[in-house]
Amino acid sequence: MVWSHTSFFLTPPGPNTNLGHNSIILMIEAQAMYINALITKIKAAKDSGGNLRIEPKRKVVEEYNKELQARLQESAFADPNCNSWYKNEAGLITNNWSDAVIPYQKRTSSIDWNDFEIGGTGARDVETSGRTSWSRVVEETQVSNKVLLAGFVTAAGAVTAGLLSRRSLKAI
Repeated sequence: MVWSHTSFFLTPPGPNTNLGHNSIILMIEAQAMYINALITKIKAAKDSGGNLRIEPKRKVVEEYNKELQARLQESAFADPNCNSWYKNEAGLITNNWSDAVIPYQKRTSSIDWNDFEIGGTGARDVETSGRTSWSRVVEETQVSNKVLLAGFVTAAGAVTAGLLSRRSLKAI
């Protein structure tokens, strides 16, 4: 995948980002934020009269795919008796993400510029080492187990008090 101010190639939601357990919108949101961070750099170069090329390093892509496929080989989709559209002709699972949404969102909530080849006249203006990070969209509940337990205990106490009160009224 090469990003430049003249063209970029991506087919959302992208390889290995499908889910069988949650909304694909969560994955698309994470991708959109990541892509926006790249496009922002390209647009800035173009606006200043330059151009910019951002290309992932081949070794980084290969290592990522190797890690992902190793995890996917432990999934039910890898079973030889499982024939589905998740696998290509070679048996690689090219459609599904190998984990939950939150790890994907965390993984795509920053750009490590060391993972990219940066070129073009605008390259000198791009931070080419370190990370650019942003907050991920948080859809999951922020209620802790302690808060849930406190709510349960409070509700149980109210029910118990109501039953005791009702019994004492009947006794009168």
